[in-house]
Amino acid sequence: MHGGGENENTIFGKDVKMNQILDWMIKNGEIEPMIVVTPTFNGCPSNDGNMGAGTVWNEMRQSIIPFIEGKYSTYANGDTSIDSLKASRYHRAYGGFSMGGGSTWNMFNNNLDICAYYMPLSGHCWGGLTAIQNAIDKSGLSQREYFVLAATGDKDLAYNNMVGLINPMKQDTKHFTYTSDFSEGNFYFLVANSNDGIEKTHWWGYVRWYIYDALPYFFHEHQD
Repeated sequence: MHGGGENENTIFGKDVKMNQILDWMIKNGEIEPMIVVTPTFNGCPSNDGNMGAGTVWNEMRQSIIPFIEGKYSTYANGDTSIDSLKASRYHRAYGGFSMGGGSTWNMFNNNLDICAYYMPLSGHCWGGLTAIQNAIDKSGLSQREYFVLAATGDKDLAYNNMVGLINPMKQDTKHFTYTSDFSEGNFYFLVANSNDGIEKTHWWGYVRWYIYDALPYFFHEHQD
């Protein structure tokens, strides 16, 4: 998911070119072939000034995910019922940058039952840790049934807000086990540091690297 002021064309557009990176990752065997969808929160109901990023989870649940699962060959096998979406949740991920990162946390808090993997990039959770904990408790899922890999840069404008959430998550061992090995845990935080003299700004030029580093972590648990 894109950020504020962007749209569904941003990620595959001429400035970001994420499609080229993904194609090369697949060609090189770094990730398995996958369907990548770039929707938008523009036009979704806005709440708390988040331009629809906070409510797009409902569009994902009601329209976007069922449409994709019904149109393409996926692990849902054309069955878009809620039971089927729950059964195939380990083959589904959601990630986003900036406001799209905020929408990722909201996706986690509302659609945990149909999506197992999350990649919030340079975006914090508007509901805070309590909303995340409540979502997990409500779902009844164990730590081996959901996975979060977050990322930002240490000079990114979102850094302080993200660290304010990430550090308490690290301490919450009831819901999370912090590790870079998802076979051993379910939560990790990548930080691009600026000791190379280049500030890691709030920009897709760096987000491409976060996605490149993070995506190979996904889809290895509960393979079938």
